[in-house]
Amino acid sequence: MKVAILLTIFLAVSCGSHKINSHLQSKNDAFSEESFMRFGNTRLSKISEENFLNKSLSKCYNGDFKSSLQDLQSNINKYREDKKYWLFIGICYQLYGNQLKANYFYDYALSGENLIQASIYNNKALVALKSSNFEDAHTLLEKSIKLSPNSKVPKYNLAQVYIKFNHLEKARTLIHPLVTSNPNDIDLILSMMTIEIAEGNFTKAYSWAKRFNDENLKREDISLYVALLYYELKRYEEAKAIIGGQRATIIEEIKSATNALSNKINIELERIKEEKDSKDANVKKGVKRVAVKN
Repeated sequence: MKVAILLTIFLAVSCGSHKINSHLQSKNDAFSEESFMRFGNTRLSKISEENFLNKSLSKCYNGDFKSSLQDLQSNINKYREDKKYWLFIGICYQLYGNQLKANYFYDYALSGENLIQASIYNNKALVALKSSNFEDAHTLLEKSIKLSPNSKVPKYNLAQVYIKFNHLEKARTLIHPLVTSNPNDIDLILSMMTIEIAEGNFTKAYSWAKRFNDENLKREDISLYVALLYYELKRYEEAKAIIGGQRATIIEEIKSATNALSNKINIELERIKEEKDSKDANVKKGVKRVAVKN
């Protein structure tokens, strides 16, 4: 690939690690049964009050950490034997940014069923990823998948690690079954498009890019990769338009990559303009010569 600006966005099974606003409608969210991370306020508000643990966790995803943790801790006598209870407290602390306390409560939950253990290993992998400790993250995600082979989120996250280190076939093996079952999930579509771009399969990548709607194209990571694809296809005007519609982001990696790509697009557009101006000038000279000859 000519423009080495591949990024990776990781998805938490039970906690939000990335800053991209990627709220989805439930019908398009492949991970909705495993994670609240891509739930917007509307979907979170619809979680039943009858499920105390889920409702408490949803408050954490809405940023209401104090209230949620108070509710959970005040019900310790009722739920102390439920490992999911300890898991959810750990998740709230991880969402809040207190990993020390998160790990403390995760340790209480680690004797739970395989799915709970898998969630913990996935969430700890995200901490390793945040610290750029990719080896530990890889090991933790593999443990998570082994414990819960049907869970989608750790497979997605491991695929992002593989993409980052150019193990593209391994990434494809993990993502393709997920996107086949969930063809409208934009994070899965983005992953497949990214793999094809990295392999130089721009026509295949374009077939994935066409699945994004106008609203999707405003998302900072999607707009960056689609613009990159158009750049590689030499469709520079369209690439510039996509970048122009990108919503503001606080993620420095994306801001830097967007600026680098924008500069490259502008250079190509200026080159094309200069070539056109030169050609037009030559045509005018030819016309003048003919006029003089006559």
